[in-house]
Amino acid sequence: MSGFFDALRHFVITEADTQVNEVRQTWAMPVEARVAAGDAVTGVEVVGAQDGLVWLRCPENLSKFRPSDALRLHRGDPDAAEGMLQCTLLEDQGTDLLIGPAWGTTLDGLRPGGGWHLDHDLIDTRDMLLKALDTLEMSGPGARVTRLLRGEIAPDGDPAREAEALALADGLGLNAAQHEAFVRAFSAKDYWLIQGPPGTGKTWVLAHLAVALANAGERVLVTAFTHRAINNALRKIASVSGYRHVFKVGDAINADDLGDAPNYEDFRQSPYQPGQVGLIVGATCYAARSRRLRDVRFDTVIFDEAGQITLPVAIAGMMSGRRFIFIGDHRQMGPVIAARHADTWVTRSVFETLFTRAPGTLLDVTYRMNAEINAFPSQRFYDGRIQPSDEARGARLQLARPPERYADALDPAYPNVFVEAAHRGCQMRAPEEAEIAAGLAAEAIACGVPAAQIAIVTPYRAQARLIRTHLAALPFSTREVVVDTVERIQGQERDLVILSLTTSDPEHAARGAEFFFQPNRLNVAITRPRVKRIVLGSPVLFTCTPREPHLRAWVEHFGALYRSERVVRPDPA
Repeated sequence: MSGFFDALRHFVITEADTQVNEVRQTWAMPVEARVAAGDAVTGVEVVGAQDGLVWLRCPENLSKFRPSDALRLHRGDPDAAEGMLQCTLLEDQGTDLLIGPAWGTTLDGLRPGGGWHLDHDLIDTRDMLLKALDTLEMSGPGARVTRLLRGEIAPDGDPAREAEALALADGLGLNAAQHEAFVRAFSAKDYWLIQGPPGTGKTWVLAHLAVALANAGERVLVTAFTHRAINNALRKIASVSGYRHVFKVGDAINADDLGDAPNYEDFRQSPYQPGQVGLIVGATCYAARSRRLRDVRFDTVIFDEAGQITLPVAIAGMMSGRRFIFIGDHRQMGPVIAARHADTWVTRSVFETLFTRAPGTLLDVTYRMNAEINAFPSQRFYDGRIQPSDEARGARLQLARPPERYADALDPAYPNVFVEAAHRGCQMRAPEEAEIAAGLAAEAIACGVPAAQIAIVTPYRAQARLIRTHLAALPFSTREVVVDTVERIQGQERDLVILSLTTSDPEHAARGAEFFFQPNRLNVAITRPRVKRIVLGSPVLFTCTPREPHLRAWVEHFGALYRSERVVRPDPA
């Protein structure tokens, strides 16, 4: 098995080296070039501090920074130890930014004044992951986890637990696939996979499963790649069950959307003991290997959004438990990989790795998308197996009055619309699309669509920021409209979703085809809406012809989407 561990160690080291080198190469660029590339903000002023958090203001913000990013606040040299402060971006309000301290640091003593710069910080988790791999290889119990990940242990169930699970599942109102997923996961001896395509209720199943396991006297760890996914799962657990012994362990700055579940920075700060049963604890895989959860062992570890978790990160979480439930979808966003690897298997998520050998249960009814919105992703990405629920099938956008502008695009009779924009040569910003996207959202709000039920999605943070600028100029508040990138919108849903493709430079698109045309990203982008999907773009994009055959096939997904939708012109009259 040494080859297995050697490959994973090489993966961890190569990824870490690549990420560190990319940041240092960026730091070496002139500040003007970093700003132009969206990798820095200059002219930053500290304007106020409260409760350890700091508000910053800048004359212009063209950065690609997003909330939760690790940043460095410095006086001109991000690599200088003196005068440099490590922080986390909490809120991005254009030229106003809220930051909090990075783990183990403080922003106390930071006084109002200018002359600051912001750059990306170095993030290097290799030591923790390498130690996890070393511990796993050398430990006796680790052999079971290794055999499981190598496909040498097939998923199997305990008959006695299966009978118990059947009795529990019958009262939960689950559909047939959810019922099977619950029973197979609850009774699993080693592990089970639950594939949850968009809107199929995977978090609903997770919540019932976690509570049932805790009621059976287990300690349950709920983990994921992002704090947002963990918080969402804990909120769902609390809302569907009212179960009291649910909490999170981690930094307070990552717990702002936890709902009623409490957060403790360390398990020892909680009112519970490490050996206490019936607990549901949310934490990242990294926290599971840190002092935060020291001496706490779990009976079951539930991995949410497991399609985004690499094998080394999954191993860090698996070492805290003895049974594993992987919930995710390898047809949505996968792990973020920085380097190229000869061994492609090391780049796959833990979910995809296990799925190829034992696919588990597919949740096959979407409660989100109506029939028209569901049709394309179901056929393209799920072999036509996903069907809308009876309630969702015929749902339509509800308008209080007919639209006066963009009437063709907003017509509720057509759930799927492609709005053709005539621009050419745009790369990561398309002003025409930004104006139309904001105008569509404004008219929808004027017609009675709640702002909180509108999302505008784009591949690029620069385009998202431009759209926000247009929205901010409107004579009424649009703060509840979500404007974000595809990566940040996964797991969310809205009645109306506007997708701004932005790019109309085929050569630029070809250079970035691995990013832009990735089918998983397209699947995520077009499956956020419940009743209305408006794709906004220039057909020039579909003339892109990358050299690699698989990339040309990816471009064809976009062309097929264009051909499947009602095409209208952006005439506001």
